[in-house]
Amino acid sequence: MTSGEIIVLDEKNLTIRAESVKHELAKYWDKDYINQRIDLVKNHNHKMFLIFSWMSGLRVSEVVGLRKKDLDFQNYVMAVRWLKSRKYKTRIVPIHPALRDLMQLYTASMNLDDRIFPFTRINAYQVCMKTLGGSPHRLRHSFAVNWLRCGGDIVVLHRIMGHSKIQTTMEYLKIVPVDQGKELIKIQFR
Repeated sequence: MTSGEIIVLDEKNLTIRAESVKHELAKYWDKDYINQRIDLVKNHNHKMFLIFSWMSGLRVSEVVGLRKKDLDFQNYVMAVRWLKSRKYKTRIVPIHPALRDLMQLYTASMNLDDRIFPFTRINAYQVCMKTLGGSPHRLRHSFAVNWLRCGGDIVVLHRIMGHSKIQTTMEYLKIVPVDQGKELIKIQFR
């Protein structure tokens, strides 16, 4: 949408200017809430799915599509595949050391071609709704907000999230304005 673009709302030709349309900010959970709720989960597979989703920032389809062979524990990275324009694309994403250690134990008895989380997207959604009260995508938003609040670089976040445009990733900066203030302190004016 460009600035000043006119949007037709209905056949009566009611119009508004695009700049007056407010975009809803991404909904997310605080890390304390997520960790408290995950700690209560009894089902080990569900718990590992939630921890992995929270600590990786991947899309739910990417998480349920991962196979053991996609995890490179030695180099702390994983190969993530996603479907874009009817073609699979792959990006290499880092794995947090704590998550790497958990995943090594969790996948120890799996074959290389085994899916790590043999859930459907619907199962994943149900697990998140039951545990956290929202969708797996909100975990992804929570990962991004937590990344920025902890001082993570936005360009690196952009690559991890797999956004095609950095502007999409930059929307998270609207949620964490305190971090922008921290960056301003680094700027010298005299």
